[in-house]
Amino acid sequence: MQLPPSLQHTLERVIAEQPLTALERAALELSTRYREQGTGSIPVINTPLDAVAYAAWRMPATYAALRSVFRRLAESQPDFAPKRMLDIGAGSGAAIWAAAEQWPSLQHVVAIERQPAMVRLGKQLTISTNLPTVVWQQQDVMTLDRLPESDLVVAGYVYGEIEATARNLFLSRLWKATSGALVLVEPGTPAGHTTILHARGELIKRDAYLLAPCPHTASCPLAERNDWCHFSQRIARPAFQRRLKGASAPFEDEKFAYLIVSRRPALPVNGRIVRHPKIYSGRIELQVCTADGLQLITVTRSQGTIWRQARDKEWGDSWSDRG
Repeated sequence: MQLPPSLQHTLERVIAEQPLTALERAALELSTRYREQGTGSIPVINTPLDAVAYAAWRMPATYAALRSVFRRLAESQPDFAPKRMLDIGAGSGAAIWAAAEQWPSLQHVVAIERQPAMVRLGKQLTISTNLPTVVWQQQDVMTLDRLPESDLVVAGYVYGEIEATARNLFLSRLWKATSGALVLVEPGTPAGHTTILHARGELIKRDAYLLAPCPHTASCPLAERNDWCHFSQRIARPAFQRRLKGASAPFEDEKFAYLIVSRRPALPVNGRIVRHPKIYSGRIELQVCTADGLQLITVTRSQGTIWRQARDKEWGDSWSDRG
């Protein structure tokens, strides 16, 4: 996966406008704070330079996770064609680009972000003929009485930042604003999974339909084993990011946990592949989450069609009895 060319070019232009030494120093400071606070916390962005450094450091990975999750939503509901999107904690606009790539139907986006420097940068990065109309609001979402109703509501790396005592209220507001689908994305860590599990339980109480990754509403079998559900998306590192990170690898893998719920049911799936498939000579082993718990499914070459389907399956894909 790569950033959309127009986004990458715009980011490169914005980055080139910054003093290189100051940008490298800001990126290093943000990296230190990011490691200390955890991947689910967005550091306080005080200046335009901080905002650019943060976008250069994190926007590709954030885009990758959201783009991957939106693909899962499209797989679950192929006829879903959102026109209105609400992006909570929009940051520099990664979710907007990812959604526009997935759904050409998108016409209007409301982006809510509490940090002024991020709002300014987000506006710079989303002024594009390739994108729908984007209305930016510099607000703390918890101070808003009402959120605009939208076909698609997204909270990427936000839910875990909300005080635990306020999460139910926050979730209620998000769900009330959702006329179609609600997407939550968190870091692919045990803490991120716990956060997603809390939202999952609350949304089940509100009669939301689980679309992905969960193929059922039963207890999470991974949590019962003191394990956590997460997925990964690889994205190419642009040259500016390799330079700022001092990285030699041309790619990075963003690990994330997520939840998609909807006002209407999705195409049924029997299971979800929750680890990298293990491929051996003559057999493939899949760890699959199902309503009956975790199952280790072995597919052999003699199974013909199912074998060929299994070869194409990846971590995070759905799985049925027929492959």
